[in-house]
Parts: sequence; C-alpha cells; structure tokens
Amino acid sequence: MKILALGLLLFINFQNSANAWLGVEVPEDDNVIKPFGHSKKTEIEKETIDVFVWNIYKANKENWKEQFTAQTPSFDFFLLQEMLTIPLVEEIFNNTEEANFTTATSFIYKKNSQRTGVATGAKYSPSWKKFLRSKKREPILSTPKITLFTKYPIKGSSEELLIVNIHAINFVSSFTLHSQLKDAADIIKEHNGPSVFAGDFNTWTLEKQIFLKKITKEVGMTEVTFKNDDRKKMFGWILDFIFVKGLEIVDSKVHSDLDGSDHKAISVKLKFIKH
Repeated sequence: MKILALGLLLFINFQNSANAWLGVEVPEDDNVIKPFGHSKKTEIEKETIDVFVWNIYKANKENWKEQFTAQTPSFDFFLLQEMLTIPLVEEIFNNTEEANFTTATSFIYKKNSQRTGVATGAKYSPSWKKFLRSKKREPILSTPKITLFTKYPIKGSSEELLIVNIHAINFVSSFTLHSQLKDAADIIKEHNGPSVFAGDFNTWTLEKQIFLKKITKEVGMTEVTFKNDDRKKMFGWILDFIFVKGLEIVDSKVHSDLDGSDHKAISVKLKFIKH
C-alpha cells in the first residue's frame, strides 16, 4: 500500500508540474541564503509575538498576493514554504513595511534563474542565519529540501528567539524524512532560548507522523493545536505543523478563508515566558 501511494504521488507531482521539464541546479553553499527588504528593529520588544505559516504554492494562484499582503500588518514572523522568486514575490519581499525576508534556496531553475525554497519574514533583523539541506534528494529532479534557521535578539534578555522554517523532503521513505528532522532537532536542542519549529513537514504516513511527534517531544517542544482544524492533508494525514519551546501558546488559528494556495495558512500567538 505504501509503495502504491508513493508511486501515485510521484506520478501526480510529475504530471502536474510544468517546471519538471526545466533544467535545475542546486546552488553552492555561499549562494543559498539571499535577503530581501529591511527591518529597522533589531530586538523583540513585545511580550507576545504572532507567527504566520503558509506553503504558498509558488504564488501560482492569482489571489495569493492580495491575501498575503492583507496579513502582513498583523504578524511579526512569516514562515513560507514553496517560495519562488518571481518578480511578484520579490516585490512583496522588498516592499513589505518594516519587514525583511531571509530566503534559503533549494534549487534554481536554469531557464529563468528563479529560486525556490523557503522564506522567513520578520519585523526584526536576524542576528544569525543558517541553512541545512536534506542529505537525500527528491526523485525525478534530484533536488534537496531545505531548513532555514534564524535568530532574533530579545530586549532585556541574554536569550534569542530561534525560528526554524522547514519544507521537509516529500517523495521518500520515512527513514529519509527522519534524517532531515533529526538534523533540525539537533540544532534546536543546542539552542539556549525559546524556539519555533514550523512549516510543511510532508508527514503523509502514520510512521512519519509518529517520528515527528517523537523527535519534537524529545527536544522539549509542544505541538500547537487548532480548533476547526482543516489543515492540508494527504492520504488523511496533516502536513503543516507548528511546534514551540519556551513559549506560552496564547491562541492559534487555521486561516480557512485564505484560498490563495493549495495549503491552508496557520498561525499562532505566543507569549515569552519570564524567568
């Protein structure tokens, strides 16, 4: 059954993606992270922060721009997957008021030099950036998936907030996914301070879900739950998650009204825990 499901997913992905016919290249390490925009603030001064997470489907839907820009005033952090540097997206990244966007490229389309990967937007300037590629690659295009790590100073504290934005490897075995999640979890474990781990985890089997819950629990993270939960599912399994550590969950939401992607956006309001 698992083999059949994997085969079906591969066929659908190949047939539906015109980009699969384009040549691609994986950038060198010094050409992975690319910043856009500018934030005047260098420290988080608020007691609470609002985090928005969305696989944006490469901004393929015409209403994505309108829906996303309507959200930007309400949130402090934006964790986006399936980012694609088409002019529309670059314009938003460069011109969102008081925000910067750090992108990490999984691969580049040779035909038009457009980059795809993940992007973390923030109303604060990051003090540190790091990426990790998945050790294994997706079949057909032979491309990696990527995890982006950024840190932000907290005013009045020696600690920093760690934001981890992941688009997990998809058309692979559970064991291969485990490796990417374990690598991310190791960095979260080393971080001394609050952290958020979120994105599209591509956990479309029971085995993948079990490992995700296990590894995040082992590093002291709490899963954010949602009322009226209609997050994107594949074969009945949820793909998009938010996990937090050292932060109080105040509220959470699935943005069912946003249809500018094939995934539902999710968000959470978090409060710093005073020591």
